[in-house]
Amino acid sequence: MELAERVGVSFQQIQKYEKGTTRMSIFRLQQIAEALGMPLNTFFIASDTAPEIQSAIPAYIGDSEDSEQPFDKEAITFLKLFRRIQNNKVRDSILKQMRGIIEIEKG
Repeated sequence: MELAERVGVSFQQIQKYEKGTTRMSIFRLQQIAEALGMPLNTFFIASDTAPEIQSAIPAYIGDSEDSEQPFDKEAITFLKLFRRIQNNKVRDSILKQMRGIIEIEKG
């Protein structure tokens, strides 16, 4: 019940997450990690039972250098807006631009 209060959902909703009857967004998982005082990547450690989760980390969180940092408001806003883009060519173009910007900043 304490976790539910910290996250701002009902304890029944937390039970649904625990049982796997309801999926949660990465944003909700981040809220839970913060409420527990744990880094988000704690939930993505590969094991014999879920190795596919580990391989999905870069698609959702980023590379290892920033995977322990919680999403800030700008990142959450960017993700919400990006998800609203329907056209796959536009989405791919945005990702290419971002990768290019990162390469320019590194160099």
